[in-house]
Amino acid sequence: MRFLLSNDDGVHAPGLLALAQALSAIGEVVVVAPSEEQSGCASSLSVSKPLYAHQLPSGFVAVNGSPADCIYLALHELYCNMDFDCIVTGINSGANLGQDVLFSGTFGAALTAQIFGIPAIATSLVGGGVKGKKAGKRREPEDASHYKVAAEEIAKLIRETAILSTCKSLPYHVLNVNIPDVHSSAEIKGRKITTLGHAQIAHPVHHMVDPRGRDAYWLSLRKRKNAYAASALHDEEGDETTQLPDRQALNPLYQQPCEVAGVMTDDKAVAENYISLSPVRLHHAPKAALETLSSLAL
Repeated sequence: MRFLLSNDDGVHAPGLLALAQALSAIGEVVVVAPSEEQSGCASSLSVSKPLYAHQLPSGFVAVNGSPADCIYLALHELYCNMDFDCIVTGINSGANLGQDVLFSGTFGAALTAQIFGIPAIATSLVGGGVKGKKAGKRREPEDASHYKVAAEEIAKLIRETAILSTCKSLPYHVLNVNIPDVHSSAEIKGRKITTLGHAQIAHPVHHMVDPRGRDAYWLSLRKRKNAYAASALHDEEGDETTQLPDRQALNPLYQQPCEVAGVMTDDKAVAENYISLSPVRLHHAPKAALETLSSLAL
């Protein structure tokens, strides 16, 4: 079994290292990842600049581009003579739940793989302390042991279930996996097939004035407090939050993502210490939408 790995936190990220180590126990691992953090770049490709790749002492290949660039370059040039059984991205530092998958570089890299017909799994470690736990006004380093637990769970998922063969039968799907941030596997209750949830963003844009007096804007996907209940996912003490109007009030056609009977949303699953497995399909024109638009006189 051969895996191609990438991420959006950069080639030196602890989650990528843990994932490579865990999957090396069950197959051959090739790593091609961004040389620097590329969070929030979705599936963007660098078509207006050249890409440069160099191999690190670890054997990992670093690329000066996006996660999608890394997958694209690996499949069509760097390792074009290799066949990969699965492309796994992550382990992302922080959750990729609900609508966040649209912006995630971790998910975007997996989507790029699936476009070329290779089973793809995007993985993330959920938890408010993933990028460094808050200790007073300082941040502590990331706990690599938590990534090790998450990586071992991903390896078990691939080794002990038929997830890969099933994913091969689902074209244009990415399996989006979120793992609770726990100290040991014993704290994980199990796995749940889930749908994507939806949580409101606390403060989408932070306005500031730079030292030269210019207006500057920092975009944020941070969710409202308690948006993901027990996971304490994004918010930290002292964070500013803004009460946004209800989406239904803004747009009467907006509908909250509904739960399939007996299927939890991803945010609820991880809040209850389950591993969330969400099959996400893109490049898809829904039948109902086609029928509605086809009825128009265009």
